[in-house]
Amino acid sequence: MKPISMVFSFILIILGIVIITLTKTIEEVMPKLGYAAYQSAGAGSYSPYDYEMDLELNYWFGGGSILIGAVYFLSKLAFFRNAITEIKLRDKEFHEKYK
Repeated sequence: MKPISMVFSFILIILGIVIITLTKTIEEVMPKLGYAAYQSAGAGSYSPYDYEMDLELNYWFGGGSILIGAVYFLSKLAFFRNAITEIKLRDKEFHEKYK
């Protein structure tokens, strides 16, 4: 069951990366789509500021997702390191006891 938690932490990290990447892509593409719509309509005035969106919450959610996944992964990694050290210690005690 322990590897499942590691997989979920990786999924959380990847989800955060995807959210940030898609948000940045949308943020860059929307003013260009607005300009294309302006050119096809041919009326009014074009301002790229009219097509900017506030996507700060998406960045916070993606960053938080990456951070939570990384912290959980590192905590589990330290757990495995401690477990391996304990196993080696017990193995050494076993060999000393039954020589």
